[in-house]
Amino acid sequence: MNKNTKHNIGNFLLCMSMTILLAAAVVPLFIIPMPAWQRWLMAAGAAGTLVAQFLIPSPSDELRVKRLTRMNVVAAIVYCIAAYCRFSSNFEMQRSWVAFLLAGAVIQIYATLMLSKLTSDKKGKKENKEVK
Repeated sequence: MNKNTKHNIGNFLLCMSMTILLAAAVVPLFIIPMPAWQRWLMAAGAAGTLVAQFLIPSPSDELRVKRLTRMNVVAAIVYCIAAYCRFSSNFEMQRSWVAFLLAGAVIQIYATLMLSKLTSDKKGKKENKEVK
């Protein structure tokens, strides 16, 4: 499997997994006694996100870009911790899944925005060099 195919599969899996995580997070807003399938939905989304982050390669060999790519993996691990909290028998831990989900989202949003900014800056500088 070449790098481009791996990247495309990873992006598709990431989109699907994040949609599943969103659905699992929204279910408690509409169904007051949380259904048992909601935690399985969250676990599937978290596991899919983790696999997708490992499939998506770093777009550059620069140290900062690699660090931001690893931050996306850390966000996926935090999603897995949130899914684990849903399965816990401890009531306090069951309630903390929201905090872990939000923490993972903040980490992923920051890493994704900075990664896109760095890659777009590099493309802009490369195009300027080619024009000169």
